[in-house]
Amino acid sequence: MSTKTAGTSQVAMLPMLAIELSQRAGGAAVRTTDGATYNCGFEGGRRDRDDVLPGIESALRESGVRTSSLAAVAVDVGPGGFTGLRISIAAGQAIAEAASAVVIAVPAALVAAESTPSLSTKRGVIIVCAAAKAGTVWCTQLTRATVEDPWRILGEPGIVDRLVCESTPSALLADEHVDASMLEAFRGAGIPIDEPVFRPSAVADIALSGGRDVRIFSDPSMLLPLYPRAPEAVRKWQERPSR
Repeated sequence: MSTKTAGTSQVAMLPMLAIELSQRAGGAAVRTTDGATYNCGFEGGRRDRDDVLPGIESALRESGVRTSSLAAVAVDVGPGGFTGLRISIAAGQAIAEAASAVVIAVPAALVAAESTPSLSTKRGVIIVCAAAKAGTVWCTQLTRATVEDPWRILGEPGIVDRLVCESTPSALLADEHVDASMLEAFRGAGIPIDEPVFRPSAVADIALSGGRDVRIFSDPSMLLPLYPRAPEAVRKWQERPSR
């Protein structure tokens, strides 16, 4: 496996293209060598037209960065919607391959924590949860000591059927599909619960901050989505009768 360390200098990873499409609506951001950021929003998975590649092209054109000049392509790898992750990761792989750029895998929970305005003044432990199937959620605990520090993943994220935190969280992010009953105890304790926000520029910020939660690969094929569960089509294929 061709993996580069997260200690790679920020300058060496610029200019960078960041793609966020873990949700229905997302976008792309280009971070230039002088630190400027150029954004373009779009939706993924539309049947009538492709907005993703034109959106990426628009962000690159506005920034003045050629695709061949990119040093890195950072992508939110989820968990999130199957179609959006599949499209954004495939696009990131193809662009990185053409540019001979590294690819950077950024977990969605970190993107949500970095993007959501209400968390800008929070520290300690927070919980980010995304609805899975059958009333379960993909739960990630994050922590930081000061508001100037980047958020880091605490423990091992995974699917749970109830939310438990060893220490009282300072906030909780939950998407609209999370069962309200799972949030009652936190709401009753006065813990703020907000809808997560996902910004492509946050993907770039996290990728550049590095750390153990960010994976950098020199081989674009190593950029893979993180799914809470195997997609339905994959599950059915695996369960097909053997002949």
